[in-house]
Amino acid sequence: MQSSREVGFEGRVARYNGGLFWIYKQRVVTLVVLADLDEAWRPSEDVFRLADFESRLRFPVCKLVHEVDHQWGSDHSLPVQVARAQIAALRTAGEPEGRYRAKWQLVRNLYRLGYNADELREIFRLIDWMMRLPEDLGQKFERELIALEESLRMPYVTSVEQIAEARGKAKGKAEGKAEGKVEGGAAVLLRLLAKAYGPLSPEFQQRIRQLPIERQETLAESIVDLHSLEAVRAWLDAQYESPC
Repeated sequence: MQSSREVGFEGRVARYNGGLFWIYKQRVVTLVVLADLDEAWRPSEDVFRLADFESRLRFPVCKLVHEVDHQWGSDHSLPVQVARAQIAALRTAGEPEGRYRAKWQLVRNLYRLGYNADELREIFRLIDWMMRLPEDLGQKFERELIALEESLRMPYVTSVEQIAEARGKAKGKAEGKAEGKVEGGAAVLLRLLAKAYGPLSPEFQQRIRQLPIERQETLAESIVDLHSLEAVRAWLDAQYESPC
């Protein structure tokens, strides 16, 4: 998943693919989802040529904005609703009134698509978190939603307790996702390092777990070039200026 345009993205995909093969000695199929708004940006292969040598990696791409706008119009599944919310959130960044209108359209449509109460609450939590509004527009949105549910006799989401619960769960999911991303990234990185270099000391493992997620990703990209555990230790020393 890539949410913004990135120079050299194709090369990074190739490094990840090659790194996994180098570590696990298994062929890897790389699939890419592009969640940005630039229709023209569709990287799909990495190519390196030198003299008679050529290396090429082609990978399938799903351009989310194109699918939402042109392919999924009649698809009312929950994952597609989340994709629509993602694109709408990007398109209305910095435009509170536009976001209010887009959010209201998305949520109102959910009620006519036949979801049950549990499904509506779950998707509402996500949309409410992904498309956050300023306080005044948030309160206006709640009033409109309460009126809609009363007119439809469908009090699924809008009791005070349910709104608070929905936002609390969405916030908890977001915070847990951020924390889990760091912990999960460290776990994967430690497995890769153990697979490549053998058993790792507890002290070394702790240093890896303490790395911010951005440095974990940098280290993961560098593993292919770091041909020994000592080289990894040297990389860590350069980051923190203290030995593992």
